[in-house]
Formats: sequence, C-alpha cells, structure tokens
Amino acid sequence: MECSNASADVVLNIESLGKIPIIAIMEHASIPWAIKDSESRIVYMNNAAVDFLNLPVGFDFEGRTDEELPHPCSEFAEEIRAQDRKAEASKEGTETIITSYFGRQGLLAPFYTPKFPLYDHEGNVIGTMLYQKKFELIHLCDFFRELSPSVITLNQPDSTFNEKELDILFYAMQRMDKKGIAQNLHLSLRTVEKRLKTLYNKLGINSLSALIEYGRQFGHNRYIPKKLLQSGVNFFW
Repeated sequence: MECSNASADVVLNIESLGKIPIIAIMEHASIPWAIKDSESRIVYMNNAAVDFLNLPVGFDFEGRTDEELPHPCSEFAEEIRAQDRKAEASKEGTETIITSYFGRQGLLAPFYTPKFPLYDHEGNVIGTMLYQKKFELIHLCDFFRELSPSVITLNQPDSTFNEKELDILFYAMQRMDKKGIAQNLHLSLRTVEKRLKTLYNKLGINSLSALIEYGRQFGHNRYIPKKLLQSGVNFFW
C-alpha cells in the first residue's frame, strides 16, 4: 500500500536526504522544536513551540534570548544557556527536564528537553537544536512530589565523582539517611558508610549536611542519574 502523501517524483536516498531542510521536518512536527545560535539567541521555533511557551500570536522571537521571552522560563535563562554550551561541546548533546508553566493553558508540568549541537557543512558547531516532550515518571515520581518550576539535568554536573559516588550523592540530595540510601541502592549499610567516607575525604568535609550543601552549590540538587530513567521507567507522551 502506497502512502498518499508521497510524491512519485521523489526518490528517497542518502543524496536526497541531504537536500531536505531541517526546518521542513520541524515545521510538520506536533511537538516543540527550536534552533538557537552559539550565543543562545533564538533562530527558529515551530508553531508547536510558540504554543508551548504561550507566546502571543505574531510575537517576534528571532534574535531573542530566553530571558527576553514573556514566559516563566525566562527566570532559568542562565541555567538554560549553560546547558546550550554543554550541548555544543558534546557530540551526545545534553538532556534536561524543565518544569514550568507550559501550553496555552499554562499548566505546571515537567518536560524532557534533549539538545544537540548544530553543525555547518564543514563540521563546525554553530548552535543547538532541541525538542520537548511531556515527561511523566513512574519510579521517580517522588522526585517531583512537590512540583515547582525548575531545570533538571540528566548530565553529570561535574567530573569530581565516579558513578558509584554520584549514586550516593543523588540519594543524599533527597535527604535520605544512610539506611535509606542503602535500601534504594540495594547495598549494605557498611558499603554506603564507606562510600560516604570516600566522598567526605574527597571534599574535605565530615557530615551528610555538608555533602548536601556542596551538592546544592554545584548543581547536584538538579541532577538525576540517567540510568534511573533507563531502568524500568516508562515514558508516556
């Protein structure tokens, strides 16, 4: 059965794919898509993105930065800009969860926001492109129990810790005691105590409260280990 929307004159192959503009794909998408330049100025948004941010009809967004948009997300402009730079610096891009008031009805909800580096024909990074989808958590619902506007990152905030140490720090940031951390990570209490001691020694501190304070200072209160989302978490778009 042939698709009625396909043109008989178009042959889809690797050569013809190179002639399809990115914007043509985004224009027909029902989810928000946007493109920014290397200074986080908005170059393009599709209609879904305009509705998503509840921008006035006819609003001139081109050349504006996030803080210049008439939307509550403007208060996160600095964090969003930092994620743009991280996305440009990594071939894998970045992944964040932004919680704010979205849509024409202005409903408070978390949205999954992947960002990717945008390249010119010579392979130079010239900006970022992103899309957004509603994010609903099953196993991590407690993390968003008290929903409030925020930007959550799925990328490691810094390179100070290894994966096991980040696991401990994540649950510590949820204000869990050692026993709670052990239960969530399926570890013995002794193992958690040893790893906490390693964290304390690495940072030159001696208490869980000091660890939490460090985490706040360096953005770990806005971090979720990506593997938690890949382990039995369902997404409903």
